[in-house]
Amino acid sequence: MTITAESPSMTTGITSPRITVIAERCAGCQECVIRCPVNALSMDTDSWIAVGNNDLCVGCRQCERTCPFSSIWIEGPLMTEPRITITPVHPAKLSGDNSEIKRGIDSWEKAVTEAARCLNCPDPTCVKGCPAHNDIPAFIKAIREKNLNKAHEILSKTSMMPDICSRVCDWATQCEGACTWTLAGGQGVSIGALERFITDNQPVPPPVSSRRSNDGPNDGRAGGGRHESNIEASVAVVGSGPGGLAAAWELIANGVQVTMFEKDAEPLGILRWGIPSFTLPDNVAKRPIEALLSAGMKLNTSVEIHPEDTKVLLKDYDAIVFAYGAQLPIRLPVEGSTLLGVEDATSFLERTKSALSNGTTPDDIDESTRVLVIGAGNTAMDAARYARRFGASATAVEWMDRRFAKVRSDELQEALDEGVNVLFSTTVKSLEGDSSGKVTKAWLVNTIQKNAASMPKVQKTPPSSIEVDKVIMALGYRVDGSFAEKVAPGTPVRLRPEVATSIPPRRWLATGIFSAPTSPVGRMSLARDVYLQTSAAPIHDRVWVVGDALTGPATVVAAMAQGKQAAKTILSKLG
Repeated sequence: MTITAESPSMTTGITSPRITVIAERCAGCQECVIRCPVNALSMDTDSWIAVGNNDLCVGCRQCERTCPFSSIWIEGPLMTEPRITITPVHPAKLSGDNSEIKRGIDSWEKAVTEAARCLNCPDPTCVKGCPAHNDIPAFIKAIREKNLNKAHEILSKTSMMPDICSRVCDWATQCEGACTWTLAGGQGVSIGALERFITDNQPVPPPVSSRRSNDGPNDGRAGGGRHESNIEASVAVVGSGPGGLAAAWELIANGVQVTMFEKDAEPLGILRWGIPSFTLPDNVAKRPIEALLSAGMKLNTSVEIHPEDTKVLLKDYDAIVFAYGAQLPIRLPVEGSTLLGVEDATSFLERTKSALSNGTTPDDIDESTRVLVIGAGNTAMDAARYARRFGASATAVEWMDRRFAKVRSDELQEALDEGVNVLFSTTVKSLEGDSSGKVTKAWLVNTIQKNAASMPKVQKTPPSSIEVDKVIMALGYRVDGSFAEKVAPGTPVRLRPEVATSIPPRRWLATGIFSAPTSPVGRMSLARDVYLQTSAAPIHDRVWVVGDALTGPATVVAAMAQGKQAAKTILSKLG
């Protein structure tokens, strides 16, 4: 074992973990014994008090976090090897470059070494942290065994796009943020990198329909939780983003005919226009739709479904899955917001991504262009980084404090490394233009934010100005309320106030225990809770809503999980 310098106990001079049990507090509940991943705890059957074995303890502190009576604590370092480090590869010349910045683990030796850091916890908190509830310990174990077929088989039960999720998920606040090592104050297992290693070294198996035909029996490949079925049914899926793709995948894998409708000329939704190719390469983003088309799905692009079309679809299909997303960009209502040169992030991302892929340059961006991005979330960072790839200077302003801003730390650091200037606790008071109506100046003011649950407040200080040639509104998206009210009243479903306005404690007392499949905590994430609240009383017994259309802007993996869950519910109703 390696004593890591990350351990908060290094300053105590203790060189190995030390277990202390307060006998007067111990109730003999065996909670610590059950949760210890290395069998370092047992029960004295005479006194019925927990007993620790310091020689076996690795300092993970699961027992300390979960003891109901605070009768146990651990001193000393975390006994784990250092986490694998994968450094982003920025091009020597950023302008015009579209290559992927993040790279995967490049050898079996490194993958197995990182996989060995996983404790295979009896109570895997990482599973709870994953919105899709991937069986993370199991696929990591398959990597240790160098069995990619088994790893894919495990992932296929909960995910149909591990190659995409392993690139775009916010691991630090999801699976890796809930890793035992992270919760102990150290560095979590590189779960995202290990998931990507599987897909980098063996393609994701396509969905294999379980419909019996004259072509012979199934070939037995993993195909999204497939089972034998003779269902004669057809389902319409409206929207081709992550939620729609996942629903279609699960349905096709179970023998259902699927027709997908997409209002844009090209499919994939946010996977196509909202995520840069240097983060999610086009060939990876297109893989799910190509696999679905090969499996027999019908795709109708440039077809916009209106609320009144719902009744017509219900005559032709046994069920409808609405996965239309949250596509309406939010604009800052300030003076000058309608000036020429001010646009939303969606249109900017679409055209700059297309230009970069085609080796061309937008007419309104060059090395002299000064771009201001309003917002500093992930979409804002993407917009700013695209501007830098055409030689422009880019400044992003975010009214939230840096500590509470909704941006992935790795994406923020990559943007900073690429020359993006990010100003936190700053917002735009007004925009100013010239005689032709083109934006030329932005007036900025400072803000202050006390904590994550409070809104920033504008300070009463004189504003400052910066010269700008282009302003990108990257403040997020919202659901089309007029459409939602007609096809799915009550959506998007808002999170409970106590969930939406507070940061949950890192105790994780209830997690993803596989031995308790009937436990709602062990079976579904918050995203699925929200989904089930809506589907329990649907507007129509054959209509479902998933993804951002259901919850408002969320994540790719949450939308995927909801789409898959909706498909399973439809399958159960179809018999």
